[in-house]
Parts: sequence; C-alpha cells; structure tokens
Amino acid sequence: MREQDFAFERQILDRLRRMHASLQVAYAAVVVAAIALHRQNADRDEEVARVLEYCVGARLADQIERTAELVVSLSALPVPPEDLDSWGPPPTTAAE
Repeated sequence: MREQDFAFERQILDRLRRMHASLQVAYAAVVVAAIALHRQNADRDEEVARVLEYCVGARLADQIERTAELVVSLSALPVPPEDLDSWGPPPTTAAE
C-alpha cells in the first residue's frame, strides 16, 4: 500500500472520529432538552420531549452506534511501514 493511501485512510478515520464525537454531543443535548421538558411538564412539553427522544434521539443513537462500528473496523486497517516499531515483532494477521 502506498503512503498516499495510508494518509488518506488516516484522514478518513480522523474525520469519522470527529463526526462520531459531534453526534455524541448532539445526542447529549437532545437528552438534556427532553429531560428538561419532562420536568417542566407544561401543556405540550411531554409531546415535544417524546418527539426529541424518539425522532431525534433514537436516530442519533443509531448513527453513533454505526460510526463507532466504522471506527473500529477502520482501525483494523494495515499499519503503514513507517508507523511500525522496527525493533518489535511484525504484526500478526488472522491467517497466522
């Protein structure tokens, strides 16, 4: 694999990690807003809280899970030769 390929893969992985973190922040905001609405308990607050929880929160949670799975799967990509410790043993593969 060429150096450019490794750099591109690292860039994609970094972007995916940042996206994952942003989704987590958005999800936390939805949770806090829904809790506040439930506690406030005004006329339409319960309905708005449910919309946040089920329409927004559930979708965010799903995307957080998917991005986490992608980060894990991409983290298993081959390591570029320059990132290997030349004194350590070579990395093992599943076939070994």
